[in-house]
Amino acid sequence: MIQSMNRSGIKHEIPGWFFEFHGHRCPASVLGYLAGKYALKILEIDREKDEGTYVFSETGDEHHQGCFDDGVQVATGCTYGKGNYRRLQYGKLTIIVYKPGKGAVRVRVKTEILDELDRFEFFKYRASGVPASQVPKEVVDDVVNYVLSKDYEELFDYEFLKDFNYNPPRKTSTRLVCRVCGEYVFENYIRILNGKMLCPHCYDIEKYRERKMR
Repeated sequence: MIQSMNRSGIKHEIPGWFFEFHGHRCPASVLGYLAGKYALKILEIDREKDEGTYVFSETGDEHHQGCFDDGVQVATGCTYGKGNYRRLQYGKLTIIVYKPGKGAVRVRVKTEILDELDRFEFFKYRASGVPASQVPKEVVDDVVNYVLSKDYEELFDYEFLKDFNYNPPRKTSTRLVCRVCGEYVFENYIRILNGKMLCPHCYDIEKYRERKMR
């Protein structure tokens, strides 16, 4: 279901369930959604249903713009759960979308757009500690509708990354039993200590005990 804003000047539509999934309405999540849609358009590919497309987000964990990532995941179908979404911890509102056989494109929010967004009252509420879900609706609508009123080309710059390549790690469905805790662990995470197969947690504990006994 697509949620129409029913406002003049709105150029994009957002899935009706998106804000419920994300938890609140905010400009960063909308920017992420549109960045993801734009990248798919540039590469001429569809939203990923499985694991054949990869996103490398240049965002990070230590800022308040992580909502951007939820938008990108919804738009591209690349998710943390499927293992085809990675954060690079650069602190930038930028993504790289890579599809083998199609290439890679880097899409970034324009500097002037970020500067323009700073003038909206929404960010004054956020800077004062008000959670996004508690910012007055008319204040949120003001900034969200501003983003939705812009063409892709007004919001983003992009470049093709000609030499970009990525070989994803091998995945496995094989489970082995940790010889200490007795719990299943997927084989890629097994650690060997003194001839015993251990999960990473038990491995760290056993290594610590060995060091203490020396």
